[in-house]
Amino acid sequence: MGFGDHMLLWIRALYTNPCARVNINGVLSDAFPVANGTRQGCPLSPLLFALSLEPFLQAVRSAPDITGLEIGASEHRVAAYADDLLFFVRSPLITLPNLLRLFAEYGALSNLKLNMDKSEILPISVPAMLASSLQSAFPFRWCQGPLKYLGTYLSGNPGDLYTDNYGLLLRSVENDLRSWDLSHITWFGHINAIKMSILPKILYLFQTIPITLPRSFFSTMDGLLRTYVWNGRPPRVKLGLLTTPRSAGGMSMPHVQRYYQASHLQRIVEWGTTSTPKAWVGVEKHFAGPALASVPWVPPRAIPLPPTTLFTTRATLRVWRTLQSQTNIAPFPSPLMPLQHLPVFSRHLMPTAPLEGPPSPLPGHFVVDGRRVAAARLPYLQPMGFLAKF
Repeated sequence: MGFGDHMLLWIRALYTNPCARVNINGVLSDAFPVANGTRQGCPLSPLLFALSLEPFLQAVRSAPDITGLEIGASEHRVAAYADDLLFFVRSPLITLPNLLRLFAEYGALSNLKLNMDKSEILPISVPAMLASSLQSAFPFRWCQGPLKYLGTYLSGNPGDLYTDNYGLLLRSVENDLRSWDLSHITWFGHINAIKMSILPKILYLFQTIPITLPRSFFSTMDGLLRTYVWNGRPPRVKLGLLTTPRSAGGMSMPHVQRYYQASHLQRIVEWGTTSTPKAWVGVEKHFAGPALASVPWVPPRAIPLPPTTLFTTRATLRVWRTLQSQTNIAPFPSPLMPLQHLPVFSRHLMPTAPLEGPPSPLPGHFVVDGRRVAAARLPYLQPMGFLAKF
């Protein structure tokens, strides 16, 4: 598989005559050799599985009789995380038989078996007659509600995402905090429990389901956390002070709304990333337009969003506009604003060809530390003409 000598040396060091012992009530058994597999918890285990699964995924991506979702110039057929596979299927009468055939061929070589009891189909815009024939032809379970994948609930109706995910999160947090409400744990311990066990759940949903959240979500979550910290008693310290960093006299308790805002700011960074953008970035740019990376840095009416803009994109921009009005997060004009949208740039002038090529021209390309950058150092693939230097 092309492993280098250094990598092979590490594998040999870890798995040359490996041994293990069993801990039973504090008593260790005698050492015995590990003849098959890897040690429990070894990171090499999922890595080897991912490598062994990649030929199957490549076969799915290249099969001519399997069709996925075509968005712009890209086709999305499968998303994989270890052994959790999510397929995006069009033309199911043709795609599903060929997909099962690939599973059978790969299973004959690798002993992989498909668990039909856990394999589900979420029909979206499938006619009733076609759905009936598919149910009788293929032994998959058909979802009567949302489809659960990697801890999130996916629905054919975007309006159900909040109830299916964030509503469930509130109930889960409430149940967890109620079971952890022990009198011998101090309020410092309660804050640490929130950081270690509750915050990761919240952040995971913020990053995987980036939708607009109502104020009631944050007020309810803050109420649950505040009640847990003080064991149901009246608070002795304001929530604002608890969430203040320790360096400023607070307790660094998680501020849920700020984490929500930070997760959307990270998405804006991804919009402008030029090196290997993530798949979801390409999807959002297709529906919002290729100038999506420039939208946060210009006035709202400078680049109007098309009606096809996804609700996740609009949620991020709503958070961004709110922060712009409440904080000094981005001065105007911003150093990241495209040149053609600068107030001093005449609307009667159009950028020359080099300014339209990658990368998008920004003020920071021309002025660094208050000094003008030499023309030879400008990051353009094409040489700039004489007139473009003025």
